[in-house]
Amino acid sequence: MELNFSQVMREANAAEAERQQEMRARAKEAIAPELFALTAGDSEDPRYRRITSPAVIRDLNPLMQLRMQQVCFYLSVTTPFGKRIVRVMVDYVVGEGFKAVAEDPDVQQLIDKFWTDPANKMDENVESLCQELLVFGELCIPVAVNPVDGFVKLGYIDPQEIEYVEFATMQTQLSEEITVPAAVRLRQRLGESEGRRLKIISRDDDPQSPTFGRLTGDCFYFAINKAKAASRGISELFSLADWIDVFDQMVFDFADRVRLLNSFVWHYVLKGGTEQQVEDLKKKVLKSPPRQGGLQVTNDQVDIEARTPDLKGADMSEAARVVKLYGMGGAGLPAWFFADPVDANRATAEEMAGPTGKMLTNKQNMMKRVVRAIIDFAIDQARQHGVLAEDADGSWTLQVPDLSVKDIASSATALQTITASVAQAEDRGWIRGVTAARAVHTLLTQVGVDVGQDEYDLAQQEKQDREAEQQNALNDQKNLADALKQAAGQKPPTEMVQ
Repeated sequence: MELNFSQVMREANAAEAERQQEMRARAKEAIAPELFALTAGDSEDPRYRRITSPAVIRDLNPLMQLRMQQVCFYLSVTTPFGKRIVRVMVDYVVGEGFKAVAEDPDVQQLIDKFWTDPANKMDENVESLCQELLVFGELCIPVAVNPVDGFVKLGYIDPQEIEYVEFATMQTQLSEEITVPAAVRLRQRLGESEGRRLKIISRDDDPQSPTFGRLTGDCFYFAINKAKAASRGISELFSLADWIDVFDQMVFDFADRVRLLNSFVWHYVLKGGTEQQVEDLKKKVLKSPPRQGGLQVTNDQVDIEARTPDLKGADMSEAARVVKLYGMGGAGLPAWFFADPVDANRATAEEMAGPTGKMLTNKQNMMKRVVRAIIDFAIDQARQHGVLAEDADGSWTLQVPDLSVKDIASSATALQTITASVAQAEDRGWIRGVTAARAVHTLLTQVGVDVGQDEYDLAQQEKQDREAEQQNALNDQKNLADALKQAAGQKPPTEMVQ
């Protein structure tokens, strides 16, 4: 085969040019990274491609993603304001802790074993996972499954070890692709030819697969504050980072100013003194400065006074408060969460708790989804390995702490009033019984009572059974049966014969 030297040189030059272009792009991206790569996937610029991850236009620039996580973690551990924002959310969401309760004793035993395992320590890790998710914006939890009994142990991967998240495609009848997260690609480590690829746990939908219908994969991946088309999560502190830093610096400067306000200097005034006399007095005072409780004797030509600086500290305090309120508004938290009443009485405090309560409920639901996915995987693995019977009742509920302290007295009064009102409306034919029950159920959920969708049907059946038992107690059906037999000419039982 004849070697075309010119062609080889052209290909080598093209490869070198591409390498040089990529190096320049990496250097430019490192020096001044864009926040979002808004041109990724732009078909009008075929020369452009992402350096370190697939083209996802809703993601942060890869280097900016790394920087975001570093900055947000730094703010959450070094600034009181940033730490308090995260801790308030974690304390309200997790609070007294989560508890998984199953109907089947075998399932409950499995959950308890998984929950208390030294490697899992879910009582402790639920709080840690919640904080990590809020600070970094994403969670990657690898799993290790025992091949004998299917017992699941959880690990943890630092978000900064993630290179990118792979997306799978699903073809629809309209030939449009829907992207779903499929795998997490980790950064390449020393001695590896490429970064490890961890398949995200999902249900196997391949009918030809031996694990069809089962949960399979290597890790869990959860992300918050991301667009639907994005692949990576964003920290809860990202939008507040600049304001947290500004507020922290303002408070530091204000504290430094207060230190100066507490200081003073001795001011000597030598009336009618010459420049030489003033210089001699200065040397004398510097040689023997005034001491606390000391004595200074002068004539009427020398005045001594202590002077303190006037730095207008009140103006600084108001400015810092404006920045703080702006940051707390962005976090969705009221000022009284940070020991700042802002002229708030009980009524305004309860009003502020409305949107805040909804925000915290949303965060709690997020953590419930995380824990539910993990427990469901542990149960599914036990079934796959024969530890748990296939027909075992795998249903379970997750008990979570209440987000607010309820006013039981007012709730009891409201429940009594509404119950009487809807009962009267039902008696007069204004509403149906199911509507009246729904009104009462709605109020019960407000005080933390979990009411199922089939509660009304079950309650009606229980009511009928209870009425039947009461009727049977008044007039035993056995006596009626004996009387009917006697009327038909049959001999009643011995105890009925007089």
